[in-house]
Amino acid sequence: MQPLGRRYEFTTPFVASCLLAVSLLCWISGYIGSLGFPIYEEVRAMPFWNAVCQYLQDKGMAYLVGAALMLACAFLIHRANYILILIREKTLLPVLLYLLFISTHSEFLPLRSTSLGTFFLILSVYFTFKTYHDIDNTHDPFNAALNLGIGSLFWAHILCFLPFVWYALYKFRSLTVRSFLATLLGVGVIHWLTLFYCLIQADYTLYEQLYNSFFFVPLDFTGYGWSHWLFILCLMGLTGLSAMNIFAHEYDDNLRTRDYLSVLIRIAFGAFALHFVYEQSAEEFLEITCFPSSILIAHYFTVVRNKLNLWLFYGVCIMLISIFLIEYGVFD
Repeated sequence: MQPLGRRYEFTTPFVASCLLAVSLLCWISGYIGSLGFPIYEEVRAMPFWNAVCQYLQDKGMAYLVGAALMLACAFLIHRANYILILIREKTLLPVLLYLLFISTHSEFLPLRSTSLGTFFLILSVYFTFKTYHDIDNTHDPFNAALNLGIGSLFWAHILCFLPFVWYALYKFRSLTVRSFLATLLGVGVIHWLTLFYCLIQADYTLYEQLYNSFFFVPLDFTGYGWSHWLFILCLMGLTGLSAMNIFAHEYDDNLRTRDYLSVLIRIAFGAFALHFVYEQSAEEFLEITCFPSSILIAHYFTVVRNKLNLWLFYGVCIMLISIFLIEYGVFD
C-alpha cells in the first residue's frame, strides 16, 4: 500500500524530457504543415509589427524567431520565479507548462504580435514585483511602464495591463504620487519619441492604429470549434482551481508570495476577460493568459502533490497534445 501522506513528483527527468520533446515535435509538425504561415500584415495591426512581418517571409526564419521568443519568455518566467520565489520549491514546472501551452495551440505558431507583447509584459511584471514595500522606488515603476510602452509599438492592447501595474503597486504598498507619475512617464517617453518620429515622417498611421485598436468588438463564439473551447476550458479551469487553492490555503505562503500570486491571478483572469471583449485580438489575449497561468498552475501541482493530481497532471498533458493533433488534422 502507498503511504497516506505520500507526495508524488510531477517533474521527474523523464517527464520533463517528454514534455520538452512534445513541445519540439509540435513545432516541427507546425513547420512541416506550415501552421500560421505565411504571416500576413494586418490592416488593424501596429505599423511596427507589420514591418516585422515583412522580414519574416521565410518560413524557417519565422519559426526560428517564434521559437526564440517563446524560449526567451520561458527563461524570464524561470528567472522571475527563481528570484522572487513565487513557488516555494525550486522547479522547472512553470517553464514546462508555458512551453506546452504555447506549443500545443496551433493558433500561436509560429508567432503573433503578442509573442513580443508577452516578452515585454513579463519584464513589466518583474519590475513591478521588485517594488514590494519600497515606497521610495520610482526606477522600477518607470521600467515596468517603459516595457509596456515598448510592447505597445508592436501590440497596442498591452496598454490594457497598465491598470494592473497600478493595482500591483497599491497591493505592494508602494503606490505613491511619485511612483504613479513614474509609470505615466515610462509610457509617455516611448510615445513622445514615436510622436517625434511621426512628425518628421509626416505620417501618423501609428497613432491612428493605436487609437483604433481600443474600439472593441465582442467575441463571436460561433467561430470557435470544440477543440478550441477545450483548450480554453482546460487552461482557465486549471487556473481557477489553482486560485481557489491559493485562497483556501493563503496562510501556507508568506505575505509577499501571497501578494505576488494575488496579482498574477488578476492578470490571468483579466487577460481571459479581455479575450472575450476584443475579437480582433482574442488569440493574443489567450496567449498572454498562458504566462500567469503557467506559474499559478505550477504552484498548485507543486504544493498539492497527491495521486489524484498526478493523474490530473498527466491527463491535462495528454489532452493538450490531443488538441494539437486534432487541430493539425491528424484525425481527419
